[in-house]
Amino acid sequence: MARVNGPLVDVDGLPAEVSLFDEVQVGAVAIRGEIVAIGERTARTQVYEYTGGVRPGDRVLWSGTPMSVPLGPGLLGGVFDGLLRSLQDGPRWLDPGTTPVRRKCAWAFEPQVHAGETVAHGAVLGFVREAASVPHPVLVPPGVEGVVEWVSDAGEVEETGAVARVGDETVTIRQDWPVRTPRPHRGRSVDRVPLVTGQRVLDVMAPVAKGSTAAVIGGFGTGKTLLLQQIAKWCDADVIVYVGCGERGNELSDAIEDLQNLTDPRTGRRLSERTVMIANTSNMSVMAREASVHTAMTVAEYYRDLGLDSVVVADSTSRWAEALREFGSRSGELPAEEGYPASLASSLAAFYERAGRVRTLSGRDASVTVIAAVSPPGGDQSEPVSAHTQRFVRCLWPLDRDLAYARHYPAVSWHASFSRDADGLGVWHARNGDPGWAARRRRLDSLLADYDRLSSVAELVGEGALPGRERMVLLTGRLIRSCLLQQSALSTNDSFCTLAKQRALAQAVLDVHDRCIELVDAGVPATLIEHEDFSSLVRARDDLASDDADGVLSVTEGVLASLEHVS
Repeated sequence: MARVNGPLVDVDGLPAEVSLFDEVQVGAVAIRGEIVAIGERTARTQVYEYTGGVRPGDRVLWSGTPMSVPLGPGLLGGVFDGLLRSLQDGPRWLDPGTTPVRRKCAWAFEPQVHAGETVAHGAVLGFVREAASVPHPVLVPPGVEGVVEWVSDAGEVEETGAVARVGDETVTIRQDWPVRTPRPHRGRSVDRVPLVTGQRVLDVMAPVAKGSTAAVIGGFGTGKTLLLQQIAKWCDADVIVYVGCGERGNELSDAIEDLQNLTDPRTGRRLSERTVMIANTSNMSVMAREASVHTAMTVAEYYRDLGLDSVVVADSTSRWAEALREFGSRSGELPAEEGYPASLASSLAAFYERAGRVRTLSGRDASVTVIAAVSPPGGDQSEPVSAHTQRFVRCLWPLDRDLAYARHYPAVSWHASFSRDADGLGVWHARNGDPGWAARRRRLDSLLADYDRLSSVAELVGEGALPGRERMVLLTGRLIRSCLLQQSALSTNDSFCTLAKQRALAQAVLDVHDRCIELVDAGVPATLIEHEDFSSLVRARDDLASDDADGVLSVTEGVLASLEHVS
């Protein structure tokens, strides 16, 4: 070792065949790091742990392989650091050089193939009985295929023990994979299938598809973390990989506690049993943040290859970018905007590019969806991380500070949001019993745009000076905000909303609007309509169960009947 500069270590004397991103172990306690630059005489390594006590002259071991993480059963329900080391097995995770551990190292294996069969990569060799809500097959690893020479009998098998031999390769329950290398698949799917988040403002106005990418952008106090936690709790994915990247430790602790206390409506078990938590909070190693997002993506791709729909919730990519900036400044990389490295855009693009709905090697349709938070300093959405993120994601959910201060949650700005998946999802809804979904969304978007425009005019001249039709647009805009877009994360009924109830609430507001316009056109004074009691429609979102679409229809009929008396 030639030089130590915080998490940056210059190493000399390594073999000539070293490659970028190969793993090394630094010092007597074998601190893990990666080779990030190769010179004529030295290799520069990025170390992911505290380097106190490490000094020039200490030995460095080269592994000869890229930095990898162990994948297999035992991840679900666990809490890990950015290098996928368990944080639930005592205090050893604090010690530099700690190796990855699991809470259980042996599993009950049930073979599904016999010796002599020919299998390809992605084929199911057997199943592991894992105490979780997701079944766990053991697959032939990518790049391995041939005749099954031997397969283990049913029974307990060590995590690193062999369960089969395919051709010349031994297959174990645990499979290591380089975190920076995307796992292979047969190809991407062009069909759009919605990821139902249960949050109306997202599912109705700016929906995201499975295998797509979305970003939540907002300043401090606008509700980013709470919105991400709501998505993690209620979206219809099979597996959630939640990575707390540089965020506050107490917020992540609250999220873990909530997931452990919530019941999964699909299985009746704890919701945490289909969640993997990766914690690299603000009090942990800064440079490990850079690895944590790749680790989370690798875990999500692993469950995708099992035929499941997985979601990566990253809170937040801004802290990840700050780690890149710190590393760039230490390594002497040429800075670009606001000190971020010039490679920031390509790093963000590479991260989001790993999302997708694909056909796996085993022939199943599965997906990795990425939902990330961006925390711009001072809420400035023109800063580099926000600007580049908006280029690469397919859905944008910016949070509005004025809405947050007005206690309108989720504080998603309807006029600044967009979804490039909306057209494709309209086709899906039309094929699945809701042909009017796209037209209804367009009407709501148009009414909200008119509402924003007329609100500015009303502040100048007064609402009473506007024509009756424009006053009905203002009334409808307020109903859309209160009945549809506002949603309480603390409500038993309203924390989650099914697609059926979302459709009923949206159609209710549009039906009321159409009737109000008819009354105004018939000569009924706008003041009489505005004085009508619409509170039952507003309360429907909270009073009725999350799937009670019929109840919403009954409330709507009552409101329309009361409007008949006005005429």
